[in-house]
Amino acid sequence: MGDNILGNNRQPPGSARVAVVVPCHNEELTVGKVVADFRAALPAARILVVDNASRDRTAEIARAAGAEVIREPRPGKGFALLTGFRQARAAGADYLIMVDGDDTYPADDAPKLLAAAEAGAEMVIGTRLQEFEDGAFRAGHSFGNWLFIFLVRLLFGVRTRDLFSGYRVITRRFLESTPLIAQGFEVEAELSLQATVQRFPVAEVPVRYRARPRENPSKLHTYRDGYRILMAIFTFFRDYKPLTFFGLLAVFFLVLSLAGGGVVIAEFLTTGLVPRLPLAVLSAALFILAALCLTCGVLLSTINRRSAEIASLIPWK
Repeated sequence: MGDNILGNNRQPPGSARVAVVVPCHNEELTVGKVVADFRAALPAARILVVDNASRDRTAEIARAAGAEVIREPRPGKGFALLTGFRQARAAGADYLIMVDGDDTYPADDAPKLLAAAEAGAEMVIGTRLQEFEDGAFRAGHSFGNWLFIFLVRLLFGVRTRDLFSGYRVITRRFLESTPLIAQGFEVEAELSLQATVQRFPVAEVPVRYRARPRENPSKLHTYRDGYRILMAIFTFFRDYKPLTFFGLLAVFFLVLSLAGGGVVIAEFLTTGLVPRLPLAVLSAALFILAALCLTCGVLLSTINRRSAEIASLIPWK
């Protein structure tokens, strides 16, 4: 079935319903073309443009192009996407396509992503890092992408080629089974990490990434949003792999404790005195802290396991 869709450039057959969710913040220069392109590529799809606190004519142009416009006053891509996802789910969509409103992702590749979802993937990522136009990535963004990809591979074993792609197909089942709380640009990383934790099958399909118009610069702030993404990854690591996270902290504090305590014990064995009392107290406190970290890791890991068991008993629609 998937090969037939791909070869004929059509939507999934049958009763599958597709919704395209387009989060937009001040995208009046490109949103009209994005809506028109997806309307041409997927004539039966429902196109939802989420106006994310725009101060220009984004909503007006999107509506004129034939999209349904939803307003999300809270600034942040995560807020916009989650609002669009809720609306699409309420409308009964089986497949949800998320795509940025800056015209950097080709609508012609949407049937390929849908074909991969129809073949069994719960999330399909349109990867950008294999083929992209000159100027598509700002200076430092390519390095940042590779750095974060290496980090999530190290922490979670995620073998993704593009952690931050904004072009994805997500199934209704994935959304109904996965808690999403990201507020900003870290939402793509959260989607990929949730898919790993929930053990959902993920497919990656290369797409050609286009450069943004010069008069419409990226809203991504390199350092501010990079810091938020980094903190989101570590928070996710702490919450979903607590035994590893707190176990590493326990080892760190234990090494410091033994290093300081070794000096104190060596001096006591030599002189029978404890001349470095503050170091002795610090070493003891670090040892207690190491024990507490290990205890927290074991308890939280047990709680996570029980939560997963309970979640597995709850049927999804």
